[in-house]
Amino acid sequence: MTDSINDDTPEWDALCHQCGRCCFEKLEDARGRIIYTQNACRYLDVITRRCKIFGRRFEINPECVKLTPELVPQLHWLPRDCAYRPPAAKYKQKERRDRRKRQP
Repeated sequence: MTDSINDDTPEWDALCHQCGRCCFEKLEDARGRIIYTQNACRYLDVITRRCKIFGRRFEINPECVKLTPELVPQLHWLPRDCAYRPPAAKYKQKERRDRRKRQP
């Protein structure tokens, strides 16, 4: 993610694939695992998995979490393949694993 993209730019919203997974209620069990329920936000079209009010979601639904570049790394309930996650975070673990394999 470049420094020019922040949560107030159209490029930031364009990252969202609108999969709808973050729009479902989630529970956390005693082990810290996230369990997605079947209860979706009332503004989610469950057929298309698209938010009906995406452009105005924070104005219309104050309960909608505003994802920001600073907040995303802290949200352990956000799907791992979420487009808001920075690409570098997806590959750091693999790079570490590759280095360990190469060392004698």
